Amino acid sequence: MSPRGVTAAAAEPSRKELAGKWDEFGSLLTDLADHSTRLSALDFEADTPQTTTTVGDLVKAGALTLRASQQPSESAAPIGGAAVPLLTIADLLHDGTPSGTVPTGSAPAVAEEGDVVVAGVARAFKAWVHQGPPTALGPQLYLLRVDAEKLEPHFLASCLCAPANGRQAGTHASSSSRVDIRRLQGLQLPLEKQTVYAETFRRLRTFEELLTAAGGSGKELVSDMSDRLAAGGLPA
Repeated sequence: MSPRGVTAAAAEPSRKELAGKWDEFGSLLTDLADHSTRLSALDFEADTPQTTTTVGDLVKAGALTLRASQQPSESAAPIGGAAVPLLTIADLLHDGTPSGTVPTGSAPAVAEEGDVVVAGVARAFKAWVHQGPPTALGPQLYLLRVDAEKLEPHFLASCLCAPANGRQAGTHASSSSRVDIRRLQGLQLPLEKQTVYAETFRRLRTFEELLTAAGGSGKELVSDMSDRLAAGGLPA
């Protein structure tokens, strides 16, 4: 074998590294199986009428306040001034990390811990409960601040972000169309029942995250194993 071939083989994952990756992948599959078992065991009651309500109705009832974002007057904080991160639709389409800042107090909508944020455009439609430091919202992002005695935020966000909800509330068929936030619907349930739903929604989101992680881990293993096999070394 040429020196070049030896170098290429040495660069491949070691036996220990591959074993660690297989252990990680197996752990992901175990967690996936656990969530799959729990979710598949849910027994949905057929033909049971459910009462729904809209964001607009919840605003009228005082269960939440709705604040629409606007383009901040300044795109960056002055040097040495206090600033908050600015989240935009473009950020959501990239990786969800705020890419800018604005001076504190200049943004009309700033999400605090526990607020529900909704992206009101079809191509990036989603709803989530904000976690972390205060974050200013850019155009087409909406802030919903709930009355904790009437609404569970994770329950509300999960109801609102259902794909069928966004399609129903969309104003047009194109991906650039806006979503009418006030038309978005959610189940009308007592607070204690909302908590049960919220926990199941969170398990479903975790299941989705595990699927993504397992897919990435599996593809990496296939790539590493292919390189190892191409380099030889299987026992006779």
